[in-house]
Amino acid sequence: MRRRDLLRAAALFPAAAWLPGVEWAVAPPADALALPGDDEPYWNEVRRQFLIADGIFFNTGTWGACPRPVLDALIRNLTAFETVFHQQALDLPALRNELSALVGAPPHTLVFTRNTTEGMNVVAHGLDLVAGDEILTTTHEHVGGRCCWEAVARRHRLGLVTFTPPVPAESEDALLNAWQSAVTPRTRVLSISHVFFTTGAIQPVARLCAWARERGLITVVDGAHPPGMLVTDLQAIDCDFFASSPHKWLLAPKGSGFLHISERWLDRLWPLVASGGWDDLAIKADRFDHVGTRNDSLLVGFQAALAFHRAIGSERVERRIRGLATRLDAGLRALPGVGLRSPGSPALRSALVSFEVEGMPSKEVIRRLWEKGPVRVRHVAENGLDYVRLSTHIYNTPGEVDRVVEMVGEIAKS
Repeated sequence: MRRRDLLRAAALFPAAAWLPGVEWAVAPPADALALPGDDEPYWNEVRRQFLIADGIFFNTGTWGACPRPVLDALIRNLTAFETVFHQQALDLPALRNELSALVGAPPHTLVFTRNTTEGMNVVAHGLDLVAGDEILTTTHEHVGGRCCWEAVARRHRLGLVTFTPPVPAESEDALLNAWQSAVTPRTRVLSISHVFFTTGAIQPVARLCAWARERGLITVVDGAHPPGMLVTDLQAIDCDFFASSPHKWLLAPKGSGFLHISERWLDRLWPLVASGGWDDLAIKADRFDHVGTRNDSLLVGFQAALAFHRAIGSERVERRIRGLATRLDAGLRALPGVGLRSPGSPALRSALVSFEVEGMPSKEVIRRLWEKGPVRVRHVAENGLDYVRLSTHIYNTPGEVDRVVEMVGEIAKS
């Protein structure tokens, strides 16, 4: 990290006395998934910035824990607002620029929402689709990315077609071929999870979007997980729309989300909420942000979360959390009676790891993990599935990973 960025982060976080004591500029390990023992003091300092206590938190895939600097920024702004005479304005252009730098999308294409669900709904209800058009998606979609299509399909007599992707995913080609095989002459929209919430498989979104664009298909990416977990470049992906929830891996406040609308759609998409300037095409994505009074303190917290993430570095965060996931995956695969549903290939595996214990309902596995830990995890029960899902993030440790593997082994033996 450059010194000027470190000083800026320290200025943003006046309560974060930990920053000067940490060598933020340590060179990353050569092995992208390595977790060298001499790096643990660094991550212990990072871990000190969270309020997590009394157990092992392995459920960032649902919501992340805000670090202290984010909470401080949010509370400071909210408190100032309620004094009425000492309110602190949100610098929305600055926030757009900082988010742009993280995700690789032009600032004027970014809209601030509450979460992925809202972003997906803005798109689904804003497209001009006609009766008979089909939306194609998978059976592994989160309700937040699926139900918007159910609603518009029922209302406008559209077709909603689903297919089951390969589980566990063996290769990018297998995932891409599954999509290509499901497209029909009536397909108009591909609704794509960048990372499956069910298994953590990373889909080849850039390849899929390029293939779809050649055929005139609209690509809507449910990007709830990548920002803050994976280095994300929306210009390289080149999708039409990308909705995300920074309250997950970016550790932003709950209720802060964003939507990217590509240049080719900025002037064509109908707003979900119409207020002043809704039809002013000159203001680009800003016309989608005119939704009435909202809690801008959440966006101030979002801005602090971006600074916190930037202080560590996107590449370093990804190495750490995917490295922990690889360690977790390897440990679980070695256990008799445990079946992994996440990809075996590190290239396809994210920081989400899903598994089943032979002969035991996942709810029972989850109950026992809680009793032994407690360990907080996610039950993937949608669409008839029955997985235990674990998430690894920067506040987790190799010791926690090993302990959870040990617990699962004990549960499987019983």
